[in-house]
Amino acid sequence: MKHAPMRFCGLSLHHNPEKLTLSGRDHLKEYLSPCCEADSESLYRELYRVTGEGEFYGKDCMNQYKALERLQLLRQRGKLVLPDRKPLYAYLKELSLTAKPVDSVLSYRFVFVEAQSPRRHVMGTPDVYLAEDGESLWDIAYAYNMPIDRLVTLNPQIALIDALSEGERVKLC
Repeated sequence: MKHAPMRFCGLSLHHNPEKLTLSGRDHLKEYLSPCCEADSESLYRELYRVTGEGEFYGKDCMNQYKALERLQLLRQRGKLVLPDRKPLYAYLKELSLTAKPVDSVLSYRFVFVEAQSPRRHVMGTPDVYLAEDGESLWDIAYAYNMPIDRLVTLNPQIALIDALSEGERVKLC
């Protein structure tokens, strides 16, 4: 089965990493009772860490690595799309070569750390969101912590949920 390419801030990796680990856990409070059923509640969830190793290959392998390195130097959060996972917003915390490039092959290692919600405002939820160029309904659903199905239902006028135009109006409620 062919998986969609890993992407960060709009940059698609030509080849998905060979190793990919997603870590993070829920912190729970357990309630134990000698006479009743036990129960628990989620107190908080740790931010995800995405670690991995991979290879760039081909004549432009160094250019592929440098494009990712430029995104790291920007130190800004961006959408991280992983194969077979829900997208999340993250920072590229670490990026390093693991071996000297040989015969158009470059081995690398990375660490992404999940960022908080990309929501740009602080007070309340507006009724309408004005999209930025390149955003998708997936991005907005993630930012406002709402199911994508609900956002699609509220916005039947949007034909392509993966590519919104700058200033396009998205109903949130």
